[in-house]
Amino acid sequence: MFKITPNPPTEDLSSLASQIAIERAFAHYELPQDNVSRRRREQLTTEDVLTQIDEILQSASATAYECADNLLGSNRKLALGVVHLVDLALSRMDNLLEK
Repeated sequence: MFKITPNPPTEDLSSLASQIAIERAFAHYELPQDNVSRRRREQLTTEDVLTQIDEILQSASATAYECADNLLGSNRKLALGVVHLVDLALSRMDNLLEK
């Protein structure tokens, strides 16, 4: 029988060759390495972070609302309750951003 998924590497990933391979893979796919992403997080202002949270909440509200459109009965009420909670959080976020 043919195994579709390969076995995990048996070598120690802390070796220099492994670290170089990991760095090349991150560079190839343009993924931030841990220290780079940490620097980017530190450069964000509080307002930037709050704006990102606001966008995430807007996406959550839209997703829950679309889900509610496809449900009936108590499941629909539950999904609309989630929409309401997210909208409350959005209004609190908007008030905070205005200050």
